[in-house]
Amino acid sequence: MREELKKLLEKTLFFKYSIPNKDLALSVNLSSCQDDCFTYSSDLNLAELIYQSILDYSYNEFELNSKDFNTLFNKALQNKIKYKKKQDEITKIKYGFYGEVLLYSILYSFYNSKPIISRGYFYNPLENSETKGYDSYHLVENENNIELWFGEVKFRDSLYSGAKSAIDGLVKAFSDEYLTNNFIAMENHSNNFNLSGTKIEKILEEWDGTDINILEQIKKHNMILIYPILLVYSDSSICYEDKIKNAINKINSKFTKKNYSLSIESELFFIFLPVNEVKKIKKEVIKWIELGKPQI
Repeated sequence: MREELKKLLEKTLFFKYSIPNKDLALSVNLSSCQDDCFTYSSDLNLAELIYQSILDYSYNEFELNSKDFNTLFNKALQNKIKYKKKQDEITKIKYGFYGEVLLYSILYSFYNSKPIISRGYFYNPLENSETKGYDSYHLVENENNIELWFGEVKFRDSLYSGAKSAIDGLVKAFSDEYLTNNFIAMENHSNNFNLSGTKIEKILEEWDGTDINILEQIKKHNMILIYPILLVYSDSSICYEDKIKNAINKINSKFTKKNYSLSIESELFFIFLPVNEVKKIKKEVIKWIELGKPQI
């Protein structure tokens, strides 16, 4: 991540607290570990963070060290994210990249979870659709196990709409088939990995596309799936605690915990970021894209 982007992030996003904690009698029934709550400095700063994160989300660190940022950004709009200047504003507001780039920055900065590969490599302009697969491909390596931070993000006006979409998708996300298919997809872009010498590279090197079972290799290397769900949603409540309580109460009342078919160890938690108005933030990003605001 560029140093300038790190500085922008430090003045924009702030960790508030984890749930449950001793002061708040709240917990998310679906979570298997503590959930985290964030706040932000201003709509304008958050819009700029999203705008400036597009570049780092789209390319690996080696490309960012050797190219003109503004040229790379213009290419990213065409080849790395779904953005069509000819489409109307209503359509552009529905794009998924706003939340995906924000998830990238949050995982990198607050959870020390580095991207294995930039998500931009999975976008296919010919399909003219959202990028397939998990919304993040990050990694934390330690002595005991390897954490695959393959998460999801919903950036919508309605908390319920975003939560429902993310939670309904858990059946697919927490399955052996989906995890295996995402590993195979990464193999096609292994030359663009940000982290050289990782266990994931070793697994893919051992896999020849025939008899070796990728899932068994994942188990052999003690990998676990960490699945953060980032929910960015509008809430006009004055009190920050009310915004969090509203979200958690809605999730607990509408959704129940299920058993999933994934055969490796996994953890699920939510990241809450209530904002004043989702559409206002997205419109600011769109305006800067159309104007060609310089990269920092």
